[in-house]
Amino acid sequence: MPAGVFDRSRACFEAIVSELSEPPAAVSSHGEVEDWLTVRGRDLLKSLMQDHLDLRAVRERRRADVVGAAQDIPRARVEPGHGRPLSTVFGQVRVERLAYRALGRPTCVRPTRC
Repeated sequence: MPAGVFDRSRACFEAIVSELSEPPAAVSSHGEVEDWLTVRGRDLLKSLMQDHLDLRAVRERRRADVVGAAQDIPRARVEPGHGRPLSTVFGQVRVERLAYRALGRPTCVRPTRC
């Protein structure tokens, strides 16, 4: 695994642990801690999802068999760094993928599987 891929999520987790260890958390009600953890936990899960997607982008390998659905035209030109927003149950993240194009065609194809 590339170095630093999940560093953002680890830092988020450590911040949660640190805040739970501080005196203000000790005097908070169980309900207050639960509400706080719900928000911060969702932030951590969103961060883990983004880190995972970033790792997938780093590991994505060029494919030779990509064709467009219309007219089965091979998509031989590849452009890295194409991204789009993705809504998840944790919040919005960004997916980076390779985009495949046919010479002279404006539309690109992004395979649905990694």
